[in-house]
Amino acid sequence: MKKCIFLICCMIFGCYSFKGTSIDPEIQFFNVEPIKDISASAPGYYPNDFAEALNNKIRRESRLVFNPANPDIIFKIKISQYSVSSQAPIAGSFTSINRLTVTLEVICENVKNEKSNWNANFTRFEDFDSSLNLNTEENRLLTNINKLLLEDIFNKAFSNW
Repeated sequence: MKKCIFLICCMIFGCYSFKGTSIDPEIQFFNVEPIKDISASAPGYYPNDFAEALNNKIRRESRLVFNPANPDIIFKIKISQYSVSSQAPIAGSFTSINRLTVTLEVICENVKNEKSNWNANFTRFEDFDSSLNLNTEENRLLTNINKLLLEDIFNKAFSNW
């Protein structure tokens, strides 16, 4: 009974987090280096926007402080794929659904513990009706894709799941 009351109190007052972040106490500072677009097809604003979004997510959801001069953790990111492909061809037409796909190559360097270094590729996509113009839909699509990519990178870097 006491356990149930404690669990209910925790849920009501929000004193327990299911995020599962785990950051070494010695790690205090992070940096996201300028993102490189090796796909050559992402919009010019995308690398800066994604870097800023990752900076904001780490600042909001961890205790780490942005410090490009002396970071403990460094994120190096390349946009390796930014493409639109057709997904559902139909008779008498070219396609009914297009897919925007973004792949990021991420290297995470832990200056204080090299054993914690990692590199990984993260790919996310969003489908959209082919009758819609990519230029008008791109911001919405990237917002959805970026939420997933940011969560993937954050979880890989700071969660022990």
